[in-house]
Amino acid sequence: MPALKGSLTYARFFVDGDLPDDFRERFMKAIRLRAMKPLDPDEDALERSGFCRVGEPFETDLGYEDVFYNEFVNLGFRTDRWVVPGPLLRARMREAEAAYLAKKGRERMSKREKTELKELVSKRLRRQLVPAMRAVDLSWSLSDGIVRFFSQAAAPAAAMTELFQKTFSLRLVPEAPYTLAARIGLKKAQESAWQDLEPTSLGEGA
Repeated sequence: MPALKGSLTYARFFVDGDLPDDFRERFMKAIRLRAMKPLDPDEDALERSGFCRVGEPFETDLGYEDVFYNEFVNLGFRTDRWVVPGPLLRARMREAEAAYLAKKGRERMSKREKTELKELVSKRLRRQLVPAMRAVDLSWSLSDGIVRFFSQAAAPAAAMTELFQKTFSLRLVPEAPYTLAARIGLKKAQESAWQDLEPTSLGEGA
């Protein structure tokens, strides 16, 4: 989902940690190291995530002007995944098994042979397909220490958080009532009252 157009639905994360003095150079080097690399049909990886230009998922050769906007770091978080349709894979497997058994003069295959043949058939099919791609933009306000991730889905957010922390060596904390209260700062009496709160269900029969 893009940050520059469309629906402005996003999840917020607080950045836990301080920026290094040379953060621009250090961050740029780390971002380039983790820029998106397209999947290869013949490799074992079935899914990969990496950074791209904000709003431009196919632009992965990143420069300073692509990443830094005043006091913001803007990036795209792209994930590619191989999705081979089940019916197609099963049909190709039946053909491959029949050809294999005819060549060997046998009636059955071992479990290991089936596993190896399935991998071979899957790679052949991947050469004919294009990976499914998803790109979600993120915008990091360096002055506020807040990252806006333009998706509220749990799986992309978890994958982005992991890559962010590996890239910048800074921890991301999802926004929640408690983390927001802690960030704002509570007095001792307020903090004690907050700790004593208990969840209340509004549903019947709870």
